[in-house]
Amino acid sequence: MKRFLLKVLLLAALSAGIAAALALLAYSGPVPTRFGSEVFRAIRVCTSAAPQARTLVLGDSVANQIFGTGPKLPSRVAVAVSNQAVTPLGNRILLDRWLALNPQAEEVVYVLIPRSLQNDGTPQYTFHYLLHPFLETGAFDDAPPETLAHLRRRFGRLPIENPSLRHLLYRNDRLYDLYERRIVRRPGPVPGGGLPSIVVDNLRAMRDACAARGVRFRIAFPPVSRAKAPSAAFRVRCAEQLRDVVPGIDALFADLRVEPNRNFRDGVHFTRERLGEIRDGLRVSLLDDGRGQP
Repeated sequence: MKRFLLKVLLLAALSAGIAAALALLAYSGPVPTRFGSEVFRAIRVCTSAAPQARTLVLGDSVANQIFGTGPKLPSRVAVAVSNQAVTPLGNRILLDRWLALNPQAEEVVYVLIPRSLQNDGTPQYTFHYLLHPFLETGAFDDAPPETLAHLRRRFGRLPIENPSLRHLLYRNDRLYDLYERRIVRRPGPVPGGGLPSIVVDNLRAMRDACAARGVRFRIAFPPVSRAKAPSAAFRVRCAEQLRDVVPGIDALFADLRVEPNRNFRDGVHFTRERLGEIRDGLRVSLLDDGRGQP
């Protein structure tokens, strides 16, 4: 009886191992886009030359509402907006790629709501919207080593270095949920509030990369809802951290436009009606002075 049970257990273990191996092999090739078509689009823009472009627009999903939808912008403006999960770490990589291919550049405008500045890798979204698209397209090639080290600490080495495992997690929501709960290291609160130091370092690197080429680098804030407006303490701390990186950051916070909650469908993104009313004016104001005042 004992021998029989042992054989059954060994057979079950062997079957499970074979099934796992087959599952990994099944996901060893390129995977179709499941999430973040806007991220893949931003990567395509930033890994291409655009001789007519003088301005690059980067940004989060609110920026994507404003610049990624609606009438096409003039060819002098290259649009590589995506979502907040790409983080300043990912946008630094996109910027480096675009600047290397577009020596005619004159200005880079990073459009995002203030809370997006805090993100250095949200576990729920960064795997699908930053790690997978960037690794799948080679956008992480020659990425800053500190960025990859930071993401390896948070998500583990294997999902970054093993395409089969990454594809399996990318395609299997239940498996990813388990992985996120049990393995991914969640970011702790920033001591003293404000922004994680790696975010500030990446924003500074973006500024420096632009300055080395005589390109102007700006941050621009679109309007926010009253429910999601940053606290006074956050504004002060964030401005302290970014004064040497973004001249005029205090004025940007002072001029931050706060709108009624009814103008936003989820507290963050504009309703379709409100976006239709203000999109054209917002585009002009954000590109001209960054004050988000349509």
